[in-house]
Amino acid sequence: MVRDFLKASGFLDQPNVTNIIPRPLDTRILAKTHSSAYIRYVQRISETGEGEIDIDTPGFKGIYENALVTSGATVTGVDAILSGEIEHFYTPTGGFHHASYDRGGGFCVFNDVAASVYRLKEAGFRRILIADFDVHHGNGTQSYFYDDPEVMVISFHEDPEWLYPHEGHLHETGVGLGQGYNINMHFPMDAGDAVYKYAFDRLVPKLLDYYKPEFILFLPGFDAHYRDPLAHLNLTTDMIRYVAQFIHDSAHRWCNGRLGIVSGGGYHPDTFRWGVGEVMSVISGHRHQSPPQHPPFEDDDEIWQIVRSNISEVEGIIFPLLGIG
Repeated sequence: MVRDFLKASGFLDQPNVTNIIPRPLDTRILAKTHSSAYIRYVQRISETGEGEIDIDTPGFKGIYENALVTSGATVTGVDAILSGEIEHFYTPTGGFHHASYDRGGGFCVFNDVAASVYRLKEAGFRRILIADFDVHHGNGTQSYFYDDPEVMVISFHEDPEWLYPHEGHLHETGVGLGQGYNINMHFPMDAGDAVYKYAFDRLVPKLLDYYKPEFILFLPGFDAHYRDPLAHLNLTTDMIRYVAQFIHDSAHRWCNGRLGIVSGGGYHPDTFRWGVGEVMSVISGHRHQSPPQHPPFEDDDEIWQIVRSNISEVEGIIFPLLGIG
C-alpha cells in the first residue's frame, strides 16, 4: 500500500529518493536485542504455525523470517546512513517499540528501534535520540535504555490509563545514570493539535538543545490522528508534519542530517498514507498536500488544564535532573 502510494504521488521519481533493499536483521544484533529463550520461542512458532507472541499478537508459519526482514529494514537504513549513502531513511515496516528483551506483544516481535541503537553504539555514537510520537507508549524500547544516558527517549502518547500498554507515566524518568533521559508526556482523550503543539514547543526544543543528539530515530505517530480506530487523540496531519519538520531540522542542526524514520502504528489506511506523504515531503522536499481534515472536537478548557498540568509536572521533574533552566 505504501509503495503504491509513494509511486503514485511521485516520490519514487525524485532524484534524491532511492529504494534500498532491506537485509534481514543480523543474528548477532538480534542476540543483543532479545534473549536466546525468546528467540527460540519465536522460531518454534515460526516452524509449526502454532502459538502466539502475545494475546494480541498471533503467531504464524514464517513469523521469525518475517520479523527478521521487517525489523532488519530499520538497521539496513541505519547502515546506509553510516556508510554515507543517504542522510535519512523511512521504512513503513519499522517501529516495533512494544517488544522487550524477553517477550513481544502489541503487534511487535523484534524491537528494531533497540536493535538500531545497539548498531549505533557499535559505531561509536553516544548521544542517540529516540523521538517516539506513536500514540501508544513505547514500553519495550523504554525498558532497554532506562538506565542509559547515551540514549534519550522522548515519548508523546495518550494517557496510559486509557490506552495500551498502560505504561509511560510522567514519573517514569529513568534510573541511575539514566535518570532524566526518559521523558514521558501523555495526553487526555480528544486532545488535538493546539494542546499537542503547545506541549511540544514547551518541552522538545529545550530537551534537544540540551542533549545535542548525534543520531535521531523518529516514530511520527500516524495513529494519533483523529480517524485512527485504535486510539482517542484528535490530531491532524498538520501536527504530524509540524513534528516531522522540527525533527528533520534538528537532525540537520545536531546530527549532520542523520535521521531514521519508522512508521510505528497507524490503523486507518487513508491517514497512514497521508502521514507517509507528510513525512516523505519533509525529508525529500517533494511537494505533497493531504486532503482537508475536520476533527470532531476542539481542545476545551478541561483538556487545556490537564495538558498544562502534565507539562508542568514533566518540567518540574526532568529539567532539574538535566540542569535545564
